[in-house]
Amino acid sequence: MPAPAPALDGLPLTMVLAGREVLLVGAGPVSVRRAKVFLEAGAFLRVVAPRVDPEMVALAAGADGAVVIRTRPFGVADLDTPWLVHVATGDGSVDAEVAALCEQRRLWCVSAGDASLGSARVPARTAVSTPSGPVRIAVDSGDPRRSVRVGRHLARSLATAPAGLRARRRSGAGWAALVGGCGDGDLLTVRARRLVHSADVLVVDGAADASLRAELDDDVEIVEVGVTLPAERVAPLVAARCAAGQGVVRIAAATALAAESEALSSVGVALVVVPGVIDGGA
Repeated sequence: MPAPAPALDGLPLTMVLAGREVLLVGAGPVSVRRAKVFLEAGAFLRVVAPRVDPEMVALAAGADGAVVIRTRPFGVADLDTPWLVHVATGDGSVDAEVAALCEQRRLWCVSAGDASLGSARVPARTAVSTPSGPVRIAVDSGDPRRSVRVGRHLARSLATAPAGLRARRRSGAGWAALVGGCGDGDLLTVRARRLVHSADVLVVDGAADASLRAELDDDVEIVEVGVTLPAERVAPLVAARCAAGQGVVRIAAATALAAESEALSSVGVALVVVPGVIDGGA
């Protein structure tokens, strides 16, 4: 009986390439684009190709030794040292040969011209910025252009309707943001909403907006100034929460931002200020 088909045609993983060698066989425009990605990940690149795109030469010149180019055909010995191989020569037979040799040596190989030849794929990538670091999104649909479009849509969706952006592991450094508004979630800017959904503590004047409260995780601490906390204790509370490594968003009326910023700065709280939101009754 034949084995059942796998549920996944690939397992999404994050590869740590910092300080590790990646071999690029081929030095055309596709390899240049991937070289930039690998460099961003901190890899050391070795490029082997009989002809080298001028942009690859320029990339190597500005990479401070992180890109080494060998202008010659690929040789089997080129597979002795890399952790990952990327092949895009424009010649299907050469790509297939390199991919087959990588398979024999148990080297992960990305075949840009024909993904089925390789053992790894580079997904479309995007990211959403949060105060505790970016949330990276990778999309692999088997169709590169579709993956790019889906990734962009996800990033836009998280930016405008953020959810699940809170960091669950403390990095040791807290952060604080001062947002202009009245606590009505519908009147928050896109950036402010992203900050609110990244926060561990939300400090608002009066009772928190019920619809905004419903969007937040159950374990987010909501402090209602004048209801559960006197105004004069706001700045010390924000400072204490930041010192504990938490993210805090203080929502205050636009007309009170200057005074709130001064009060928080006076206790040593470094702030991101997001103004521009009007009160619901304005």
